[in-house]
Amino acid sequence: MTATAVKTTDIKTAGPARPAFFADASNDMLLDLVFALSNELAATRSRLDAMERILAERKVLEAGAIDQWIPGPEAATARAVDAQAYVRRVFNTLAADAG
Repeated sequence: MTATAVKTTDIKTAGPARPAFFADASNDMLLDLVFALSNELAATRSRLDAMERILAERKVLEAGAIDQWIPGPEAATARAVDAQAYVRRVFNTLAADAG
């Protein structure tokens, strides 16, 4: 028995064809990516809200403690470094294509 490669373009899916919003398919893929990331961020925000509320209800944190927290110099530096690294990771593809 031999295995044959199947192209993803050969796979049939149920339902109507996927809508195309742009002439360039890569723009549609980018839009899909933005929607997927937006959904992930919304889910993360919802879970974070739940965690903060549970911690406040159990008196582990006071309500609003996270919003009121001001990082000290060491934490502020670490957060800035982390934010810069995050931006580089997320936008690396765009930067590579531009240069």
